[in-house]
Amino acid sequence: MRRLGVSIYPEKSSIEEIFAYLKEMSEIGAKRIFSCLLSVRKPANEIKEEFTKIHDYAKSLGYEIILDVNPSVFKELGVSYTDLKFFHDIHADGIRMDGGFSGFEEALMTYNPYGLKVEINMSSSTHTIDTIIDYQPNRYQLCACHNFYPHDYTGLDLDFFLKCSKKFN
Repeated sequence: MRRLGVSIYPEKSSIEEIFAYLKEMSEIGAKRIFSCLLSVRKPANEIKEEFTKIHDYAKSLGYEIILDVNPSVFKELGVSYTDLKFFHDIHADGIRMDGGFSGFEEALMTYNPYGLKVEINMSSSTHTIDTIIDYQPNRYQLCACHNFYPHDYTGLDLDFFLKCSKKFN
């Protein structure tokens, strides 16, 4: 499934700038947001307030919202792998695993009662998907996407991209 998406970084732009950007991008067909929690250094209640405001506006434009997370984000926010309510409460549609998980955690999180998607990184030549499958995830809640590279000369080599993608076909 191919969809046009955008990335937003609430710690680097004002809410007004983000709203204008999301509106402009929705007008050219963007329907997916990648937002990063890895670099946000605020208390959980402030993150909840700010991200909910942004996500509500994005939802009104028809966006799907995926948040980039790693084990440190869970620790800093006080979120358990067995209770993803925080992400549901800020109106995310899913969480993208940025690394540092064992396969068990990803599989466990696919059984969350909120219907949050658990998205893994396809841009790796490791056996991440095989390890997760060994732990019997809810496959309907597990998905994958490649990294995006917003800077010149940081993208994947085409052969590497195809090699990594092959595991998911």
